[in-house]
Amino acid sequence: MKGRSWASVALMTALAGTAAAKHVYPKMLDAVADGARYSLQQDYVYREKAATFTLRAGEYVQKYEDARAIYLIGGSHCVEMNVVPPRQPEFAYTTPFDCGIYLPRDPAKGATFFFIRGKPATTPEAGALVNAIIRAGEGSFDFPTSNKNDTLLRSQLVLPGT
Repeated sequence: MKGRSWASVALMTALAGTAAAKHVYPKMLDAVADGARYSLQQDYVYREKAATFTLRAGEYVQKYEDARAIYLIGGSHCVEMNVVPPRQPEFAYTTPFDCGIYLPRDPAKGATFFFIRGKPATTPEAGALVNAIIRAGEGSFDFPTSNKNDTLLRSQLVLPGT
């Protein structure tokens, strides 16, 4: 029964994540060689409900693009998500993620950050279908917040030489 319970939880997590967040798959984007290098001069902090996201200061490099935006990729663990459940603060946790920044080509639009989904954990007990669903999301760009038009984040990105 433990295997079936774990498989059910994994499937529900995968489906809930898909329903709640927008995903972009890099293989559907145009790769950029020698892309522009942007600098985030100071940590950027964004709060939404019980979560606080801290995007680390540093270099973010354009690696992908499409007709609407460029996708800047940061260094390893460039964002941390800290969650403090309001009714159970003793269960607070912090998780680092590899990340990037979605920067619309329209300069009037704000930016947003995204997580880069890592290599998922799969188990034989979960079954082939569940494991395939979990693996399909590897490497996707997942947008964890509802704010997709953050002018403050965009204003803090500096393109050296401008």
